[in-house]
Order: sequence, then C-alpha cells, then structure tokens
Amino acid sequence: MDQAHLVGVYTQEEMPEELEGFVRYQAARDGRQMKAGERIAVLNVTGTSSYVPVFLADINGFADLESRLSQHGVQADRVSMVSLRRVLQEMGHS
Repeated sequence: MDQAHLVGVYTQEEMPEELEGFVRYQAARDGRQMKAGERIAVLNVTGTSSYVPVFLADINGFADLESRLSQHGVQADRVSMVSLRRVLQEMGHS
C-alpha cells in the first residue's frame, strides 16, 4: 500500500486551485454535493502527482478514515495520521 501525506484540510472556498479538479472528481464519484464550509482533507500519494480528497463530514472516526484511504490503496504516513486524528477530534469524531 502506498503512503500518502496530508497536504491540508480545506473548505471548498479555501481549496487551492490546483486541487479543485481532484476534489470535484471525488465528489462526482461519491455522488455527493459539496456544501459551503465543509472540511475536506487532501492527501498526496507520496512520489506522485495524485491526490486523495476525503470529505470529513462523511467520516465516523479514525478507523473509518483509514478504511476510506485503503479503498484508494493508500495509508496516511505517521505525521499525517497524528494531524488527521487531531482534526477528527476537533470535529467531534473519535
């Protein structure tokens, strides 16, 4: 499984232009509408120009996040895992 590094957690309004296409693609693939202010974690697959967006409102905890990443064939690196855990705790997810 490839490693992925957290680029950042953004709202749709804050999303860097170069990442917008990845986020729109993932939203379409998931059949979801993005909401204003929704937080989206974006991870870069280490050594590539591929990005994995994760809509944090859909996540029910860290195990769920790990499962979603594994569906993309990636796992968050250690530093990213710590950051993502903190973000999920701030959002009230375990």
